[in-house]
Amino acid sequence: MKTLFKAILTFLLFSFSLIVSAAEEVRYYDVEVILFENLDNIARQSENWPSSIELVLPETLIEIGRPYPGPIPKEYKPRLTFKPLAKKDLQLQKQATTIDKSKTRRVLLHTGWRQPGMPRDKAISVYFKRAIPGLSPISVDTEISGDPAAMSRLAQPQAGELEGMIKVILSRYLHVETDIVFRPQRKELQEDIFSLELLDQIDQPVVYRLNQTRRRMRSRELHYLDNPVIGMLVLITPYELKQ
Repeated sequence: MKTLFKAILTFLLFSFSLIVSAAEEVRYYDVEVILFENLDNIARQSENWPSSIELVLPETLIEIGRPYPGPIPKEYKPRLTFKPLAKKDLQLQKQATTIDKSKTRRVLLHTGWRQPGMPRDKAISVYFKRAIPGLSPISVDTEISGDPAAMSRLAQPQAGELEGMIKVILSRYLHVETDIVFRPQRKELQEDIFSLELLDQIDQPVVYRLNQTRRRMRSRELHYLDNPVIGMLVLITPYELKQ
């Protein structure tokens, strides 16, 4: 009887350990993001934008392609923890090309990385900051170039700075938090400008911000976030570990 009891107890403990192990198994995801700018002047004028914004950065964040901030937790595989995706693994190439070919939009950032699914209390923000080049005047076809109203709707793509944070959280569902700003460069004032009328023609500083505190998402589905100027496509795909 004792032998049978020990066998049953051993089986139950073994089964429980399997359940716990399965529950604690880390899931990994490929996260792909496209950020783009809407060049429609009417859309830009639909909101009042601040003249400056300084992001409040958390103590712990990570830049893709740079070392993990501190020791990597032992449950995470280093080769799968916030590593950049190769170009061949990016699934939104077609969408990025379509946006860039549009006369009313341009891609500001197209990137992707692989990371573990992290609960809210452990999730880390991915941080980026990069210069955005200005573009030559928009080339338009004959139909648009002959339409002054259509031409006036398009803003000139300006150089500037793109800065932001994206955090992926795994709870019962996947959630994404974003705080992204685009700071176009202000035109330099000339020393010989004294006319108030000319000063009015100088672009005033403005910052465009896309701030989503929490957005629930489904894996393998393309999600879209936007404001009148900044748009964001997000695709989160479970990564299958190779045995």
